[in-house]
Amino acid sequence: MIKRVFLPVLLLIPSMWATAQILKVDKTNVDADTAGIFMGSVKADFNLNNRSATAEQNITYTGLKASADLVYLGNQHAYILINQLNYFKTTGGPLFSTGYTHFRINFLRKNQLSYELFTQVQYDEGRKMTFRYLNGGNFRFQLVNSKKTRLHVGIGVMHEQENWKNLEDESMLIKKDIFKSTNYINYQQKLNEFVNLNLIAYYQGGYDQESSVFRNRISGDFDLNVKLTNQLAFNTTFTAQYEDHPIIPINNWVYSLTNGLKYSF
Repeated sequence: MIKRVFLPVLLLIPSMWATAQILKVDKTNVDADTAGIFMGSVKADFNLNNRSATAEQNITYTGLKASADLVYLGNQHAYILINQLNYFKTTGGPLFSTGYTHFRINFLRKNQLSYELFTQVQYDEGRKMTFRYLNGGNFRFQLVNSKKTRLHVGIGVMHEQENWKNLEDESMLIKKDIFKSTNYINYQQKLNEFVNLNLIAYYQGGYDQESSVFRNRISGDFDLNVKLTNQLAFNTTFTAQYEDHPIIPINNWVYSLTNGLKYSF
């Protein structure tokens, strides 16, 4: 109970501080020649619909998603904090929440070849994952870096620990501890003065010795920003994830599509 309350509060602290994206893991690209400044964004999405299968099934779906990102650009290195919290429910159903906080350091950020260290804490009540903790590092290659186009590739390794509820007895936890390869490709395109596109795809995979199976995870984010003012933008985000061997028997494929407003500073 304490963890269920404390983790959402922890994830919201940067949001409340920033108010007084999804920022992708690669926001260090933005204004890469600048140094000694803080930058960040706060985004909120709300979804409400009643797309029931039949008139008898009058079900309302509601969801609230908030994210807060903060970056410090030093002369040589960048420090990145990314947070996201999501609440959703259906009529008569329980309230579920998911969230994560991610911290990353990009060393020698201006070089064509730079280095990253990262750590992340995550949970997903809807999919019965009570806890995930990972840490690792990677090489980051800058393939294209122009005023309108940026392309980066990351190759590395990480250590992942997970706790999942047993579907037959939710009082029991299934625990996993796996070393994995972690890789990503990030493409950013400025379409015009007002519209920016950000695509990022990840591959993570490792051998689960306890179950004698190789577990692969592919995920990606599509982010479209339409600038309304210098600080305010309309944001559309599509996220998807596929796992070939989930820890428990749940859907291999999950996705979400959200629209909202993003405030950058």
